[in-house]
Amino acid sequence: MPSSALNVSGSSANDVFVDEPWLFMRWDQPSGGIFAEWKAFATSEEFRGALTKAIEIIRDRHAMCFVNDTRKLELITDEDQRWILQTWTPQAVSAGLKRIAIVIARTGLSKMAVEEMFKEQASARVESRTFDALPDAMQWVSRP
Repeated sequence: MPSSALNVSGSSANDVFVDEPWLFMRWDQPSGGIFAEWKAFATSEEFRGALTKAIEIIRDRHAMCFVNDTRKLELITDEDQRWILQTWTPQAVSAGLKRIAIVIARTGLSKMAVEEMFKEQASARVESRTFDALPDAMQWVSRP
């Protein structure tokens, strides 16, 4: 079980949306949003499937924030980066997402990919920031 899952108090099985070798995604009650911890490499199909699931959760639970811990995500392909910018982000915003915090690795390919996407996403209608530490990201999304 991921260490972040241990911080959940009073969560139920309904609060865990994905628990796979590559990803753990759950509802975060304090922030009223989604928390995702990537655990390993995910294929493009797994990656897009998980983020599509996040859109469903945003819509169904009226989630306004999303903390995406990508520190162990090894690679985001160019095609998946374009998909996030052109397809996922507009759909997530349309579903109600207001704020996204991405925890990034200190080095590596995923760090470079996330930083590049943030440069291109400046005009999106979602408030977004990157963080080096999970507690900072959780605090930021929980602010009023």
